[in-house]
Amino acid sequence: MKKIQQFTAALLSALTLFSACAAPTGTDQTEPPAIEAHSAAIPLPAAGKEPEGAEADALLADAVISFTEQFMKKIGPSDANAVYSPLSLYYALALTANGASGETAEEFEAALGMSPEQADEYLYTLTGRLAESDETKVSVSSSVWGNEARFTLSPDFASVARKYFDADAESLPFDAAAVQRINGWVNEKTDGMIPSLFSTLDPESPLVLVNTVLFDGVWEEEYEDRDVRPGTFALADGGTKEVSFLRSEEYTYFETAGGKGFSKDYKNGYRFIGVRPDGSVEDFVAGMDLSEIVARSKDSGLKADCAVPKFEYETEAGLNGVTKELGIEKAFTGAAELGGLSASGENNIFIDSILQKAKIILNEHGTKAAAATGIMFGTTAFMPEEHREVILDKPFFYAIVNADGIPLFVGTVMNPENQ
Repeated sequence: MKKIQQFTAALLSALTLFSACAAPTGTDQTEPPAIEAHSAAIPLPAAGKEPEGAEADALLADAVISFTEQFMKKIGPSDANAVYSPLSLYYALALTANGASGETAEEFEAALGMSPEQADEYLYTLTGRLAESDETKVSVSSSVWGNEARFTLSPDFASVARKYFDADAESLPFDAAAVQRINGWVNEKTDGMIPSLFSTLDPESPLVLVNTVLFDGVWEEEYEDRDVRPGTFALADGGTKEVSFLRSEEYTYFETAGGKGFSKDYKNGYRFIGVRPDGSVEDFVAGMDLSEIVARSKDSGLKADCAVPKFEYETEAGLNGVTKELGIEKAFTGAAELGGLSASGENNIFIDSILQKAKIILNEHGTKAAAATGIMFGTTAFMPEEHREVILDKPFFYAIVNADGIPLFVGTVMNPENQ
């Protein structure tokens, strides 16, 4: 994938400060015990120092954009609307990678595009910078939940989680109350967009790691009532649908291999990018160069009449397959080298499943989107004035990026009226 030469400036006027786990309103207010202090059998270098931070540069931009592009290509086509936050998965995997060693660590590093130590410093700075937005709410939060009956979390891993990711690390019994507490935390961190992530917890599971990403942005120039007009959306099966389109004139027209698109600014430097494929959206995503799309969509100066349909929907997806296709395979097996997560240092823990839920609402005022990613672990004991236009009136691809092009959300719209 092409490198983005332009992204040598600080890559972050976006992605959020990791919030600590507080008991949400309406749930059991009894605080579960924090992870007890034990000596770590496998010392983690990052635990022994304070974060210095690393200003975002091309390395981080390229890594996250490449990860996002590969995610979209490997997740496979869907005949329904789909929204994902590869960024949420990236954060969850980056935190997990701190406890990996050997070939398992090498797979994490290759998938992330950098070492865990580099990711720690970059993401520490990145999340802190997101708190600077005034009229755009962007927050990234993490939490680590240990099963007090089955597992003792490494104090070094807990320290890394707290210091670099501002994540609480807590121990509690994996019962119905734990499900309620974790879901309450997710509901709070996603501003009610995702009321729950888990229906149950395996009482034999040793550990659960959760990450959330929330975006709530207002258009730099909101659509007026006169800009909201009905139109026809062509469905993939040959049918049509009458929907409400948001119409505007933008100076961000661009062309890319297999399609043409535009971008529209939110406040505080975020952007919506929409691409109308020449052919099917599935073929477009399979061959797209996301770094080129992000670069070309920024300030082209070319005017076009543009339209995007209003839409609202949610997606639930198991991410085991796509994570393995991204190169992280050994972590899912009994041979996983994740001893750094455990106080004992034993390599008897593996990734059992990864689940993500996401929801997006786009209307004339702006866009609100949220995602929650849960990694459930198991143990080896269990296994110019030319007229142009971009009318997104057929299945299309979209992305929400920050000022430096880091994608927070990506997705495809097959039917704007389906939720």
